[in-house]
Amino acid sequence: MRVFLITLPLMILSFCCARKEKRTDILPKEKMREVIWDLIRADQYVADYLAKDSTRNKKDESLKLYEQVFHLHKITDNQFKTSLAYYTSQPDLFRPIIDSLAKRKKEFMLPPPAVHPFARDSSRK
Repeated sequence: MRVFLITLPLMILSFCCARKEKRTDILPKEKMREVIWDLIRADQYVADYLAKDSTRNKKDESLKLYEQVFHLHKITDNQFKTSLAYYTSQPDLFRPIIDSLAKRKKEFMLPPPAVHPFARDSSRK
């Protein structure tokens, strides 16, 4: 019994401290953030510019842009879907990604700094 009481905490400690194996099929957080950001921008492009063109199919154009984004980031459609499913099933990992995208959108949407229209010409003295 004494041996059991000694080995049980050691076993628990060893399992808790064991290094978690990394999944190679899941994109890292930083890369996932960049891919999602580019997909959002592709959707925005389709909504703002291509939606007005009645000769183009929005769904087909979206799929073409998605493929370009995946090619740009050197990933496949399946890698993205697998990673998205993993991160959405892990809210503690997915929340920082979404929060950083929301912050980035706010920064992206800020107007450029105002330039004083009556700035003095520095070349005239």
